[in-house]
Amino acid sequence: MAGRLCKEPSRPRRIILRILGICIAVYGVYAFIRRGLPGYMSLQNPFVFFDFEEPLIFFFLDYLAVMGLFVWAGHYLAKLVRKMQKGRV
Repeated sequence: MAGRLCKEPSRPRRIILRILGICIAVYGVYAFIRRGLPGYMSLQNPFVFFDFEEPLIFFFLDYLAVMGLFVWAGHYLAKLVRKMQKGRV
């Protein structure tokens, strides 16, 4: 509903937002691997150890980037599924 209230975004705006999304996703992959999150998610390492010497802002930025990665991946996977369903019907 809210999407219909706005006009179609301009081409430069779409390009800039896509580049920004890709940058966040790429940094999210880097942070995901650097922080060892695959090991925690697969329970290879059952305990999470935090570095208390690291500034809190860097910790939050890394985790926000990882969240952005999964939001980006979910968005484009949903677009792919919708496109595939349109082709079959």
